[in-house]
Amino acid sequence: MATAYRIEDEPRPGAWAHLAVRPLWPLFAVMFAGAWLAWPWFAFNAWAVGSPTRRKEILWSLAGFVGLLGLARLFVALGESGSLPPQTWPYLRVVLTLWKLGVSYALFFLQARTFQIYEHYGGPVKNGLLLVALGFYVRSLLLKQGMPGFF
Repeated sequence: MATAYRIEDEPRPGAWAHLAVRPLWPLFAVMFAGAWLAWPWFAFNAWAVGSPTRRKEILWSLAGFVGLLGLARLFVALGESGSLPPQTWPYLRVVLTLWKLGVSYALFFLQARTFQIYEHYGGPVKNGLLLVALGFYVRSLLLKQGMPGFF
């Protein structure tokens, strides 16, 4: 009786695999456009490639948003209560930036291993430059309209 050969970290591409990009592009997206674009993109990419760690990648993305909102609310509450002097605001923004980059690098390294296997076996790969540029443009428009820049 024959058994099916299966590699544990082997990707199983789905119907959206033709839209997969290298994990470097969502990482650039967090740097140039923000987490609002990058983290859902990481989650979509994990689903498209059929990553065996896609649940973990989606949880990281969700935890990134929850943590970012939680930190922002905490800082605002501390500021409104008078516990933090106004001089600390620039440093608190650095903490938010470090959170976004930390979550994004965790997602990048988690997704990179599977994506290398996917790409090695001929999986189609798109270039994400256009989406990063579009995200940068949208972010600049939103910041001009007064949207908070922590996303």
